[in-house]
Amino acid sequence: MPGFLADALSQPLNYKAALAVETAYQTGIAPSVFLYDNRQPSDPWTKEDKKLLVAWTILQKETCQECGQPLWICRSNNKELTFSVKKTICYAKAEMEKWDKKHGKDLKPGEIPYVLPRMLDEADPLPGRQEYLEQLVEDE
Repeated sequence: MPGFLADALSQPLNYKAALAVETAYQTGIAPSVFLYDNRQPSDPWTKEDKKLLVAWTILQKETCQECGQPLWICRSNNKELTFSVKKTICYAKAEMEKWDKKHGKDLKPGEIPYVLPRMLDEADPLPGRQEYLEQLVEDE
C-alpha cells in the first residue's frame, strides 16, 4: 500500500497532502495532525500515519536525481507518454553570474557572495508567493 500512496503523493492534485506528509516527516509529528483538524501532536500515530511516511520515503528514494520526476514516469517506456520542456529564469542567479564575471576572481579565501532581493523603491514590499503563483497561471 505505501507504493500506491507514493504514486498518489506524486500527483499534482495531491500537492497539499504531499506537503502535509513532508512537513510531518521533517518535524517528526504524525501526518494526520497536518491532514485533519481533529488530531493533536500528542495523539498516538495511526497505521495510516506510518504508511504515509513510508510512502514519502519511497517517493524520495524513487525520484530521479536528474529531472526530479518520479522514476515510474521519467523512465517509463510507455509510447503514449511524452514530455515537454519549459524554462524559467532565476533573476537572482543571473545577477550573481554577472557579478561573478566581473568580481569573482577578486574573492578572498572563504568569501562567499550572496544575493539580497530589494525593490527599486525600498518602501515597496517584495513580491509575495500569491503574486508568483498567479504569474505561473498566466504564463501557462
